[in-house]
Amino acid sequence: MTRARDDLEALRDPALRSTPLEAESSAQSTASGPVEPGPEQTSGAPEAPSPSERQGADEPQQAGSERPEAAEPAAPAGGEPPQADPRARGDESLDRERYERYAMPASDLPAANVQAFRGDAGGVLAIVRRAVQSVTRDPARHRRRLPKSRFDTIRSLPELAMALDHAVTRMQPESAPPPEVAERLDQIYEALRPTLAAAEVCFPRGIVPETYGIVRRALVAGDPASAAATITNLILDRWGHVQNRISITRDEVTRVNSTAKWLLSNTRPPERLDSRDIRDRLWSLLRERYEQLRAIAQEVSGDDSREYAPERLAAD
Repeated sequence: MTRARDDLEALRDPALRSTPLEAESSAQSTASGPVEPGPEQTSGAPEAPSPSERQGADEPQQAGSERPEAAEPAAPAGGEPPQADPRARGDESLDRERYERYAMPASDLPAANVQAFRGDAGGVLAIVRRAVQSVTRDPARHRRRLPKSRFDTIRSLPELAMALDHAVTRMQPESAPPPEVAERLDQIYEALRPTLAAAEVCFPRGIVPETYGIVRRALVAGDPASAAATITNLILDRWGHVQNRISITRDEVTRVNSTAKWLLSNTRPPERLDSRDIRDRLWSLLRERYEQLRAIAQEVSGDDSREYAPERLAAD
């Protein structure tokens, strides 16, 4: 037993270790053996490594420490876009949702009631906000005097004006269309409203709801070419039933139909994006509701209401 302990103490001597591998093997056999540690060994404290072990251990630490330092500058660059992009996408999603909420009822306006917009959408939004804030600064008082539905309609006017601004400023084609595309888009814009007005007289919406549903969705999407092709197909298919009642000629309908189909065949939806028709419809819907606001402002403030709710929102 004494001989074995002497041999073990000799193995613990760093000077007698020939290689780090032997020292490690000895340490493992000591830890697993039944022999009690000597007085010079402390429990739980690691041995001081030899110079060769320290050199070999320092090299991987230095190599490993260089990797995080090299990767740290790239972390902010990789982290910034995810912080900015979701906000941008979120804002765009909210704007689009607001636009569609008001564009759908605007697309349902009778074509004969639609008026062209010739003003500044940002200026219209500023006037509407000021007018609504002035009229609704005492909600409890006005709610007693007005039906809830009418009051809520007035309060939502700024969002309707924001939808108009979205149609004017955000719904634009990817790039300026070629001259032949721009020319045909202008032709569709000029002809679509009278064509729809003539069709609405001959084909009430309750008779062909599917057709008008396609037209409305196309207008909201800023694709008047699809709307024009759909409504002119209906007129041409039933021309024998409406030729004595419709206010446009067959040649005019055929011309609009051919122009719309050319655009559908030769362009992609982003290339023929044109928001002018839905812009005019949003403007017309806004004018109708703004007149209700002016009537309420007159009741509340009398002639003073003209200061914050002017008669003209934009140059007509």
